[in-house]
Amino acid sequence: MPDVNSKREARRKTLREEHAQITRQRIAAAARKLFARDGYAATKLAEIAVEAGVAVQTVYAVYGSKAGILDTLREGVMTRPEAQAFYREAMAADSAAQRIELFARSIRWRWEHSADVTAIFRDAGTADAGIRAGLTATLEQRRRGIRALAERLQGDLRPGIDVGVAAAILDALSLVEVYTELVEVQGWTPETYESWLTAALARELL
Repeated sequence: MPDVNSKREARRKTLREEHAQITRQRIAAAARKLFARDGYAATKLAEIAVEAGVAVQTVYAVYGSKAGILDTLREGVMTRPEAQAFYREAMAADSAAQRIELFARSIRWRWEHSADVTAIFRDAGTADAGIRAGLTATLEQRRRGIRALAERLQGDLRPGIDVGVAAAILDALSLVEVYTELVEVQGWTPETYESWLTAALARELL
């Protein structure tokens, strides 16, 4: 009997955890939609609660504040599994051409699924010094990763291109603003963007 009861309790605990995770995801998705549509500063927690179909007290209990939701969204951008995997493959690839191709793919995956969050984060940073500091830290993390790739390419860079210049080119051409202009404004597909970025980086660096 104790075994049966313990199994039932474990099952109830699992169901509660699953429900809590679903609630977190619904709140984050609702906030993402409203932040992108109405702006971070203009969006209220009560509006997020209505969009998510939960009580506003639930939003407070789960995230504490709009900044708490935004931090979760930011973390999702930085740790996107597919983009991270392609970046690791780029760093481990045997040839410079493969490294650039896989880096371009990682950037495409990141921006295809998270360009809106990056825009939200930048918008929020204009109104909140704490968020602005988080944005600065995020950009520094991105630049460190790009610098590491530039160093990995060092032996294959064309004459006149050192690691610092290579890192600057990698950074500039892979900015989210470039992706947004080409895909969302000019109507390119994400696949076309990825092909362009691969070719542009190879042309400029190798």
